[in-house]
Amino acid sequence: MRQYFQKMKPIGKALSQNEKTQAEASALEISKVDQEIARAVEARKKAGIPAEVVHKRGEKTAWERIDLLVDPGTFLPLNSLYDPEFNQEGTTGVVTGLARISGRHAVVIASDNKVLAGAWIPGQREHVFRAQDMAERLRIPLVWVLNCSGVKLTEQEKVYAGRRSGGRTFFRHAELAEKGIPVIVGMYGTNPAGGGYHAISPAIIFAHEKSNMAVGGGGIVSGMSPKGYFDLEGAETLIEATRKFKEVPPGGVKIHYDKTGFMR
Repeated sequence: MRQYFQKMKPIGKALSQNEKTQAEASALEISKVDQEIARAVEARKKAGIPAEVVHKRGEKTAWERIDLLVDPGTFLPLNSLYDPEFNQEGTTGVVTGLARISGRHAVVIASDNKVLAGAWIPGQREHVFRAQDMAERLRIPLVWVLNCSGVKLTEQEKVYAGRRSGGRTFFRHAELAEKGIPVIVGMYGTNPAGGGYHAISPAIIFAHEKSNMAVGGGGIVSGMSPKGYFDLEGAETLIEATRKFKEVPPGGVKIHYDKTGFMR
């Protein structure tokens, strides 16, 4: 094709020197914008605690986990600067993009565990919706790299409230699975409450040996009480028992493999 275009007859007239100068100036301005965006994306990747702190915990960052998951050089980050709620953290707390995994295209969502340990923060739900919609539109698997500490409690009304709430992300998982689109989660670290729901709503779960997931919130946990609810006496009993608790916290791989059946 290159040879064809090199030999083809010119169409129209050649650009004047003035037009060439204007085009070069425009290209330079576009280049400046590209560089500005690149700097903003790089700053976004550095949001939260330093990677060295995560490494000291024996963990990897979201970006490092993505690099290990996908085929080399295939990850295309999407919506990197998306922050509809203008969070003080400067991010929505997730990294999303397209990639190939073992040669197959997939949409990837990764919890940014450098930012509030991967917590749900405002705007994250809309970021997740975009990734879920893309998986549905392209009919390719949706793969989570999950390490979510639950909702940021001081702003939970911006996460769970409304018809397009954080809970809708779990409903979307069910819709994708019903349409035959695989929804897969690789789970790391501690994933309580909102993080736990992300873990159980996908169809296929892969769990790191030290990871755990559990429901949270007084209203939900109270359903596990013999009374079916919590009163002051029951809450104080639970608090006192927790102080003396010396076993591994519930929600680990062992309980979900041996008892609940979530992990097989």
